[in-house]
Amino acid sequence: MKIYFLAASVALLAAAAPYQATAQSRRANRTTTGQAAPAATGTPTAPDNTPTPPADPNGKLDYRNPAADALIPVEAEKRQPITDDLQATVVELLELYHDAKQSHWNLRGPIYLPLHEQLQQYANQYLKYADIMAERVLQVGHPIDGRTAVVAANANLGEFPGGYLSDKQMLILMTERITTVAKRVRQRIDHLGKIDEVTSNQLQELSYVLDKQVWQFRVHMQ
Repeated sequence: MKIYFLAASVALLAAAAPYQATAQSRRANRTTTGQAAPAATGTPTAPDNTPTPPADPNGKLDYRNPAADALIPVEAEKRQPITDDLQATVVELLELYHDAKQSHWNLRGPIYLPLHEQLQQYANQYLKYADIMAERVLQVGHPIDGRTAVVAANANLGEFPGGYLSDKQMLILMTERITTVAKRVRQRIDHLGKIDEVTSNQLQELSYVLDKQVWQFRVHMQ
């Protein structure tokens, strides 16, 4: 009987040896790195986001994840029209932001202070709605382009003058530019209203803000 128990004990010790070695290895790893070794998580469920190399040295890295397109709620045929209209809107809002800041800094005249503060308020609104529209483009699965060169080339508002501006000059310049963008936004509301009501509603909020800005500047000239 003693021989039987002795043999069984030896067998158990032999079977446990690999597990003891593994445990010792983990303890050694914690001692060396100060952290526990990460537990295995199994096969990853998220699609791979590794960029696809560009076809030529001047090409763009493509971080698009085609497997994730199925998770976009907006129908595929609606995405490009939404992107086109909102890309144009973002570019115009960024241009208006720079125009408002240029005016905010260089304004001169008897009503400098209220207009100076008003221009800062408008600049903040342009950035706010540029961000909203840009994120809507990302929501439908496309990138947005707000680079300065793109803004300069595509805003189509004409060059804004440099140097000092009188309060009267600024009112005329900014009112004309805001009015132009407001009219374009209204056209996009009609266009996208037939395609995607959510995006059209976002543009309606912007339209109200732009109309109000035009009115507030216009009363200074009446």
